[in-house]
Amino acid sequence: MNCKIIDIHTHIYPVALARRAMEVTGQEHDDFKNLPIRENLLTRMQDAGVTLSVNLPVVSKPQNQAEVNRFAKESARKNIIPFGGLHPDCENVAEELEKLKDMGMAGIKFHPPFQKVHLEDPKYEEMWRRINALGFPVLIHCGTAKIARPYDLYPSGVRKILKYAPDIPIIMAHMGSFCMMKNPEETLDDLPENVFIDTAMSAELEDSGEFEEIIRKFGPERTMYGCDFPYGSQKAAIARIRDSSFSDSEKEEMLWKNAAKILKSVRKLPENF
Repeated sequence: MNCKIIDIHTHIYPVALARRAMEVTGQEHDDFKNLPIRENLLTRMQDAGVTLSVNLPVVSKPQNQAEVNRFAKESARKNIIPFGGLHPDCENVAEELEKLKDMGMAGIKFHPPFQKVHLEDPKYEEMWRRINALGFPVLIHCGTAKIARPYDLYPSGVRKILKYAPDIPIIMAHMGSFCMMKNPEETLDDLPENVFIDTAMSAELEDSGEFEEIIRKFGPERTMYGCDFPYGSQKAAIARIRDSSFSDSEKEEMLWKNAAKILKSVRKLPENF
């Protein structure tokens, strides 16, 4: 099957920071062509047949907010669109949200472990209500990676956030938790229709049976393809969906239609979408 492809989950960095971003994988000394910079992402997109990628910046410290979002906006191209990074503990959240709106950001990215915040804490209620009022889609890193951290967020925490943000699309990265089948105390059951999952890294870490079981139970119409570039492979993640037993229409939903519907609600996409 041939169709458009939207990668909802990628990361690119300034050249000066790109090697540092790879330290978590031990690949910071890799060849320049493997670093997470815009030019390398564009090359991967061409090789994998990806039509559009969403760049997800992470504001790890409140004082980095302006610079991180400036780079994200400047790095945008017709086939790379940015979400904005927001640190919940920045000095004036309401003002920062208005800045992201004025910058034309397509959504907001949170990474609780890196930001060292409990996003479900009631102290962030006003932030979530403002995000909900502005209509920003939100993508949140969910689950843990190599090691568990005290700030890891799971579907149970997202349910608490929904009390304050009941209307916006909330995308739970990594299918709600790396290896969801191995977290029996967590479940995707009974989450409302505005909650989605992406396949970032999970397409490679879950075995094929678990991968399909999670998606069938949650719904292909609420699942989005993502690879987590540079940490995951666009080709491998696409192949996992294309080689699955889902119907062609379900594969198209996951590979681009679900993401396009959300992105169109906040940003004008190229005419071919």
